[in-house]
This record gives sequence, structure tokens and C-alpha cells, in this order.
Amino acid sequence: MANGVAWITTTWLGMLDDPMHILRPLEEKAGLEIRIETSGIHLDEEELLAGLPGVVATLPSNDTYTARVLAAAPDLKIISRTGVGLNAIDLAAAAENGIVVTHAAGQNRDSVAEHTFGLMLGIARKIPWKDQALREGEWAALRTPSAPLKGKTLGILGLGNVGKQVALRASAFGMEIIACDIVPDERFAAEVGVYFHSLEEIAGRADFLSCHVPLTLETRGMVSRDLLKLMKPGAFLINIARGPVVDIDALADALASGQIRGAGIDVFPQEPPDVSHPLFSLDNVIVTPHAGGVAEDACENCLSHGVRAVVDYMAGRLPSDIANPEVLEKVGLTA
Repeated sequence: MANGVAWITTTWLGMLDDPMHILRPLEEKAGLEIRIETSGIHLDEEELLAGLPGVVATLPSNDTYTARVLAAAPDLKIISRTGVGLNAIDLAAAAENGIVVTHAAGQNRDSVAEHTFGLMLGIARKIPWKDQALREGEWAALRTPSAPLKGKTLGILGLGNVGKQVALRASAFGMEIIACDIVPDERFAAEVGVYFHSLEEIAGRADFLSCHVPLTLETRGMVSRDLLKLMKPGAFLINIARGPVVDIDALADALASGQIRGAGIDVFPQEPPDVSHPLFSLDNVIVTPHAGGVAEDACENCLSHGVRAVVDYMAGRLPSDIANPEVLEKVGLTA
């Protein structure tokens, strides 16, 4: 008899040709029955409340685990998030109910860093517009000088797993790198040539300002209307972190007025976004559908990491990347 159900709700499932070879250890090593959610959407409170009875472990993407949901799931032991952001999970409520929460820290960092440079190059060199113009028979219209990366200043907001990978790539491009982080990694900065400054200083100096912070109370609205006013008229903004980090209304105004030169945006306050928003009518912004972490290797890495966390927990071992360590004593694990 199975030890319970592992409910797989992550959207990575639809992006992998054969996810079962990754999921099989849940049966073979953890003794759990696998239940796969096939809707392909993020589950809300009511959907989770209906599906959680008998579920011991979940592997979600951005499903909404509120205090209400967690209090009504007495069988649930571990939420193994197959991504990085934790803003959809009430961590304190999870700990109160004896539920371990893990996440896939760093598992898609290379993918996100590469996408960051895709947005930077795309907007600086106007690649999407040049592609479209040539397909429409234009040749000379957009053969105009592009903004270079070499010699320019990249400001990184959040020098964590992703921010560090962006810095390494920026160094290869010959960029000057400045950053801010609540816990500055001075050793990494010295090795790569990153200089720490305040948020306001970075906004004023950066030719490219790239967001790589988690969504917290402190980072919500970090790139505000006032911060945008500090940026150079020729500067570009990249947001590949979380949508609410940037005031999207203020950004649209800054782009429309020429206050800043352009933007590359992968994440939005509401997802899917309302494409009637003024941002989507501008010709100096590139938008992508929260696709930064969606590379072939990243999808597999994130799902594999989530499975390992569940297998370890069910075997009485400490899973890696626990997001609510205050729960450990309650569940009998030690760090």
C-alpha cells in the first residue's frame, strides 16, 4: 500500500517529453502514489482544497497555498516547489502546520541569465523590429546604429543565484558591473569585478538596469516612478524577476515619454497580463511570457530537484533548499 499521494501540479510537465522517468522515484523510493494534474494551470484555493485530502507531498509551480489551504490539509507533509519564487506560499502558515516547504534554488539560473541577455541584446539592437521589417521587404529603414553592450554599465538589482550568472556573462561582454544586494557577496564581487552601490546610485549610473530580486514586501514596487526618474534617458530596464517588482504603469509612461530608452520585460503583475495595457503598444519594449527559466535543461533540473526533496523527506533525510527552516524541530529534522 502506498504511503500517500504525491500530487504533481507543476507546469513543467507539459514541457518535457517524458517526465515519468523523473517522477518514478516518488513511487520506487518514497512509496507514494503519483497523481498528475493535467489542467496545465496554476491552482487556486478552492482547487487545492478539493484536491489535497490524502496528499502527502505536492510538486507545484505557483499554486496558491494560503493559510486557509494549509490549515485544511492535515495529510500534507511537504510542498516541493519546482521553481524559485515563494510568494504564492504562506511560509509561516506552512511551518505552523508542520509542512516543510522547499524550492529549486538555482536550478534554472543559467536559463534565466541567458534570457536576460537575450532581452538586453534584443532591445539594444532592435532585433525583433529588424526581423519584422526585413520580412516586410524593408532593408535600409532599420539599418541604424544600435546600442552596444561593451563598455556600458550594467546595474544588477539582486546579486543572488541568477544575478551572479548575469554578472559573469556581463564580464565576458566587457561591461562594467555594479550591483546592490541585502547580503553582499564580497568574495564573488572581488573575483568578478562587481562594485556594490545603493539602489539609487545604481539607477543613476546604469546603462542597463536588470532586476533579479525575489518578490517580498521590500522589493514590491522597488522600481518605482521615482527610481525611473533617476535613470539615464538612454538607459534600458530589464525585468526577469517578478512582475510587481516594477511599477508597470510608471514604466509605460517612462518609455512613452522617452524618459528611458527601452525595456525587456518577461514578468508581469498579473499573469497572463492584460495586453490592452499601454506597455504592449510601445515600440521600444520587448515582452516575453515569463519564459526566462524555460530552457530544456532547466525544466528537467527543477523537476528532478523537487522529486529529490520529497524522496529525502520521506526517507527521514533533510531535503535541500528548505524555505521555512523554523519547521524542522516540529517535524523532527535537524539542519
